[in-house]
Amino acid sequence: MRNCKQCKSEFEIQVPKFYDKLKLTLPTLCPVCRRQRRLAFWPYGILQKRKCDFSGEDIISTYSPDAHFPVFRKKYWFGDDWNPPEMEIDWNKSFFEQLYELQSKTPHFHQLGKNNTNCDYADDVWSCKNAYLSRSMLECEDVMYIYRVLYSKDCMDLTYCYNMDQSYECTYCFKCYNLKFSLDCRDCSDSYFLYSCSGCRDCFMCWNLRNRKYCIFNKQYSEEEYKEKIKSLHLNSRAFLNELRKRFVDHIKNDAIHKADHNLNTENCDGNYITDCRNCHDAYFMEDAENDVHVYRSPKTNNCVDCTGLLNGELSYEVCQCTDCNNIRFALFCSDCSDSAYIDQCFNCIHCFGCVGLKRKKFCILNKQYSKEEYAKIMPKLKEKMIKDGEYGEFFPYKFAFNGFNLSLGSFFYNETESGIKKKGGYFEKVPNGKKEEENYPVLSDLTEGITDDLVGKVFKCSKSDQPYTFTKQELDFYRKHNLPLPDVHPEERNKERFAKLPPLTPRTITCPGCKKKITTYYPESWGYKRIGCEECYLKTLY
Repeated sequence: MRNCKQCKSEFEIQVPKFYDKLKLTLPTLCPVCRRQRRLAFWPYGILQKRKCDFSGEDIISTYSPDAHFPVFRKKYWFGDDWNPPEMEIDWNKSFFEQLYELQSKTPHFHQLGKNNTNCDYADDVWSCKNAYLSRSMLECEDVMYIYRVLYSKDCMDLTYCYNMDQSYECTYCFKCYNLKFSLDCRDCSDSYFLYSCSGCRDCFMCWNLRNRKYCIFNKQYSEEEYKEKIKSLHLNSRAFLNELRKRFVDHIKNDAIHKADHNLNTENCDGNYITDCRNCHDAYFMEDAENDVHVYRSPKTNNCVDCTGLLNGELSYEVCQCTDCNNIRFALFCSDCSDSAYIDQCFNCIHCFGCVGLKRKKFCILNKQYSKEEYAKIMPKLKEKMIKDGEYGEFFPYKFAFNGFNLSLGSFFYNETESGIKKKGGYFEKVPNGKKEEENYPVLSDLTEGITDDLVGKVFKCSKSDQPYTFTKQELDFYRKHNLPLPDVHPEERNKERFAKLPPLTPRTITCPGCKKKITTYYPESWGYKRIGCEECYLKTLY
C-alpha cells in the first residue's frame, strides 16, 4: 500500500512482480492519476489549419500552430530529406528537461494513420475513404463526425460503433443498418430510439428487446399498424425529435433494465466494456487481451500494465497510443519498437532511451548513436541519476503533452480546471473559434423540407456553445436521404453528448434488486438509473 503523491489517496501495488521483472521503481501516483496523465497525451484537439514546418503548405492537424514542436506533413516526416536532431547527455541537468528540449526541436507528423483517400479532415484514420471531421477509424467510407468507428459506411454522428451502415446518432452499437438515435444495440435495422436491443427491426422507442419487430414503446403491433403509426410521426421536425430525445432518456432511466457492466465472454476480469479477455483488471474498452492491469483501449495485449491505446503489445508499461511493441516503457505514439524507454514517435527501434522521431535505430540516447558497448555502460549510470532526481519510473510530465489538457481525451473523463491542470504541470490550449459578434447568423428551418443546396458554406451558430459551424453538400444529401432535419448543434458538441452516454471509469458497489447480492456497476448514481442488476437477473428480464 502506498499514498498517491498527487491526490494523497491510498492505493495498492497490484502486480509487484511485474515491476521486479522489468526492473522498474514502484509508482508514486495511484492508478487513477496515472491514467489521467496518460490520457492527457491522447490528442482530441480541434482539426484546424496550420502550416507544415517542412514545406510551408497548408495542412489540417489536431496540433495547433502554437504547438511546442515543429509539425511536418506525414509524407515529409517519413521521407529521407531531414534528420532528427540529437543531443549529448548533460550530467548536470535534469534528464526530463533535456528530453523536453529534444522533443521541442524534433518534428512530429501532422496526422495519425495511413492508406486513406480523401481523409485530410480526419485524424487517427486507417484504410478509409471520404471521412470528414472524424477521428479514430478503421476501414470506413463516406462518414462524417464519427469517433472510434470501425468497418462502417454512409454514416454520420456515431461514437464507438462497429459494422454500421446508413446509421445516424448512435453510441456503442454494432452490426446495424439504418439505425438512428440508439444506444447499446446489436444486429438491429430500420429503427429509431432503441436501447439495449438485439436482433430487432422496425421498432421505435424500445428497450431490452430481443429478436422483435413492429414494436413501439415495447408494445407489439402488426406490420400495418406499425407503419401507420410511424407515418403519423413528425420525424422530419427538429423540435419533435428533441422531445423524443428527452422521452427516450426518461425511459432509459426509469423503465429499462441495465446490466451492471458491458462485459462479454470474459474470465476473471473487472472493469467495463471488456470483450474476449482473460485475467484483466481495472480494464476498460478491452478486446482479445489477457493478464493486463490498469489498461484502457489496448486490444490484443498480454502482460501489460498502465497502457492506454496499445495495440498488439506485450510486457509493456506506461504507454500511450503505440502499436506492435514489446517490452517498452514510457512511450508515446511508437510502432514496432522493443526494449526501449522514454521514446516519442519512434518506429522500428530497439534499445533506445529518451529518443524522439527516430526510425530504424538501435542503441541511441537523446537520438545520439552509441555502440552496443557504450550504451550498456551509460544506461546504468543514467538510470541511477534519474532515480536520484525522482524521474526514472515516472511517465512523461504533463508539459510534454501534444495538446492542452482541454483538447485531450483526458478532458472527456476528468473535469479539470485550467488552474488545476497547471498545478500538475500541464496547460490548457486556446480553442479556436470563428465567432464574430457582429455577424447575423441565419436561422435553420425546423423541417427537412427546408434543406436546400444554397445552405452549403453558410455559417450557423450552435444553440449550445454559440460556436459557428457549416454544412457540406454531402451532409445535406444525407439528411435529405434519411428525411432528417438539420441539427442546430455544433458537431463537436454533438460528439460530447454521445460520448457522455458511456459510463465513466469509476466503479461503485450496489445491491442487485433481483437476487440482493452485492455487485459492481459503472453507472454513476447521478444518472438516476432505477433498475441495475447482475447478469443473471438482467437476462431473466429481457423481453
